[in-house]
Amino acid sequence: IFCGLERLEDAVVSTGFAPNEASLRPMLRGMQAVGTRCRTIRMLGSAAIMLAWVGCGRLSAYFEADLNAWDTAAGVLIVREAGGLVTGLDGSPHKIATRPLIASNAAAHDELVAVLAEAKVTGLDDLS
Repeated sequence: IFCGLERLEDAVVSTGFAPNEASLRPMLRGMQAVGTRCRTIRMLGSAAIMLAWVGCGRLSAYFEADLNAWDTAAGVLIVREAGGLVTGLDGSPHKIATRPLIASNAAAHDELVAVLAEAKVTGLDDLS
């Protein structure tokens, strides 16, 4: 198992969002920003599958603003063991309690973090 080597411009990126506006808004901004910079965006409906697919190279990257540890723990391990990177959406180190995350191959990671930061996608939107 190994992560891919493609840069963001050639990347197949996946995402998802919880069924609430605080999650939907940043993910739509992220899809718009990343969609103009990558090959294509996919939504598979399962964080576990998308992380596993990053780990085996079927996907180049995955990002989402609101995840739980039970959705990500095994997939994060797979990505890391395959040579990929997993951080918070803001590029901070990923911990078991990290809810917003990016998982990707090493070639696309920094650019993806920068594109999402530029679009103000670092977690859930504050709707108050």
